[in-house]
Amino acid sequence: MKILFTTESYYPIIDGGAIAQHRIVHELIKKGHDVRVIAPAFSFKNTVEEENGSMIYRPRAFVLPFYMNNKYHFTLFPLFYVKKVIEEFAPDVINVCSPYPNSICAMIMAKKKHIPLVGSIHILPENILAPFFSSSLYPTLVKYTWSYLIYFYNRVDWATVPTQTGAAMYQEKGLKTPFTSISNGVNTEMFKPTNKGDYLRERLHLPKKPLVLYTGRMNQEKNVDVLVKAIPSVLKDVDAHFLFCGSGGLKTDLMKLTETLGVQEHTTFIEFLDWADYPNIFTLADVFVMPAESELQSIVTLEAIATGVPPVVVNKGAVPELASAQNGLVFEPQDSMQLAKNIVTILSNEELKTTMGKNSLKLSEQHSMEAVGTLYEKVYEKVLHLRKG
Repeated sequence: MKILFTTESYYPIIDGGAIAQHRIVHELIKKGHDVRVIAPAFSFKNTVEEENGSMIYRPRAFVLPFYMNNKYHFTLFPLFYVKKVIEEFAPDVINVCSPYPNSICAMIMAKKKHIPLVGSIHILPENILAPFFSSSLYPTLVKYTWSYLIYFYNRVDWATVPTQTGAAMYQEKGLKTPFTSISNGVNTEMFKPTNKGDYLRERLHLPKKPLVLYTGRMNQEKNVDVLVKAIPSVLKDVDAHFLFCGSGGLKTDLMKLTETLGVQEHTTFIEFLDWADYPNIFTLADVFVMPAESELQSIVTLEAIATGVPPVVVNKGAVPELASAQNGLVFEPQDSMQLAKNIVTILSNEELKTTMGKNSLKLSEQHSMEAVGTLYEKVYEKVLHLRKG
């Protein structure tokens, strides 16, 4: 099968959607399909590159200001470029992964050429509007962003959503398109409890204490400050250390907050690790925390449970699905005291921590990339059948 993915955020960008798309592309290639990708270039020049068996077409793009330290690039309605790729590749199915110019153009061409169109949903308004979080216009912007997302995904033939919770959120807002709930997936060959991470403890100068881990972006929608504010309460009961792995516009403010709270000696902040090291950092963790309230699933939480780490997650959005198999605990939004209590509960009970870790591993088996790839194949076969019918 010839499959074309279109997106505005893709490898080597690090965010949930980009990672999920990259993994499914390579799983489908592994299953024998010809899969290609259209994603923004990192300069104002059209480029084409090959990456582990996948062809990536990159139309010229400019830096997206005010977001993620200018790491994102944005194409400006590349209709003729997308048209040329589609005509030369002649895909059986087009899978649009973001409601931005590359995918808008792909949607136009799919409709014109009668190519089955699948829409993979990886986004919520809060993810788009992070730079405007403090604006008085934010509630209005959320309303109109939801309207646009529903309009866009109601124009595809079939949708995929990472979780049932995420699907219900979209349906409540007006999604009419038929959908299949398919996990973002996790590479269980890469993320596993047998990985060796002791060398990272030495390299990062981490003390030999119980370790609480957060990995991911440090922007407003991730609510990492809720975890930082929980640290003093945790330290009253457990001498733990807290590792924050990632980058973002609020990282400096979060580091200053640890100083204000007098807990900086119990924290370590690092940048995103290289892929050779990143899976190994989870093996050092005793607890993984995800405080973000706007998650359609949370890939980093998937990576934690695949490594056998108990998660403590916020009770909002779709992420509680990854802590609902007696493998972790949840806390109410913005409740740093309850978060601290949950962390202490796990760190203070070795038997509980071990049991939760085993349950995390069992849960992760449902999210293997092989299972995810098979479900995507079924969706593509379904839309091809519908189009022929």
